[in-house]
Amino acid sequence: MSWFLPRKSPSPTNLLPPSFHGLNRLTSLLLSDCNLSDDALPRDLGSLPSLTKLELDRNNFQNLPAGLSSLLRLTSLRLDDNTRLQTIPALPRNLDTLHALNCTSLERLSDISVASRIRLLYIANCPKLIEVPGLDKSRSITHIDMEGCYDISNTLKNSMHKGCITGLVLPGNEIPALFNYKNEGASIFFKLPEFDGRNLKGMNVCIVCSSHLEKKQTKSITIKLTNHTKGFTKDSRRVAVNLVKSCEDHLWQGHISNKSFQLDSEDEVKLIVDCRNTMIVKKTGVYLVYEQDEAKLKAKRGLDSDDEAGSSCDNLVLAKRLRIDTSPQIIEENMDVA
Repeated sequence: MSWFLPRKSPSPTNLLPPSFHGLNRLTSLLLSDCNLSDDALPRDLGSLPSLTKLELDRNNFQNLPAGLSSLLRLTSLRLDDNTRLQTIPALPRNLDTLHALNCTSLERLSDISVASRIRLLYIANCPKLIEVPGLDKSRSITHIDMEGCYDISNTLKNSMHKGCITGLVLPGNEIPALFNYKNEGASIFFKLPEFDGRNLKGMNVCIVCSSHLEKKQTKSITIKLTNHTKGFTKDSRRVAVNLVKSCEDHLWQGHISNKSFQLDSEDEVKLIVDCRNTMIVKKTGVYLVYEQDEAKLKAKRGLDSDDEAGSSCDNLVLAKRLRIDTSPQIIEENMDVA
């Protein structure tokens, strides 16, 4: 069933119900570009037990509803281009992905570790953001994009560099001090040390890079590693990088597993960062990650690793989808049941 709105509807919020009570099978709520402010959403937002996707891009929120944390099945939250948004309240514990790009007034997030399953954190171009509480404790995050977040503390940056994050973008023009090997340009040659009984889990690779002004295509990175001791060359999987501030230096960090390269102590290797001419690589660094050190880091973070939070996500009943889309001026409610 669909509702068709007149073009340039002056008040799309009039089409929202006064309460979300009873919408127990609603799974997607898409309210981007609706000119919504703080009081526009019904106060019982947290009463949607099946909601998995919430999109609030390009609205006028300064603060979000407190009931957000009660959406126990929510896995995707989009808040891009809410330029007046100042804070993000407590997040749902099963959230997987948070998008908050270009929230230029954003100063603070709630404790990110409460969302114990979050993997993807995209909060680029939030220049007033200083801290992300709980980020140093999270064991689930694999990708972080904080391009243009220039006020992030060095303490927070260092905590992120230590983990096995597979994709990290931060402002910066120096390879962090903790990296074992550093070199100018896109390549580095080094000899691995004695492992002293430790098991090499992999390597964190960090580069200082900027984008070509004239290159608008998607940036990509491939790590090429030549083991001169064993006489072979292997490439890592190509990784896409969403670097858009072309003229400014940023750090990109990725993790490559030793399962692919089978490096041993005292191997002599050369590592090359291949960006296929989409970025300028100015510096390269390598940080060796041992299984024992990673275990210590996780223990230090001290998070409960049980799956209690996951029980509520099992056997989802996919059902309804509510969308308010002011670009084609259509509001539709899909009543199909999967």
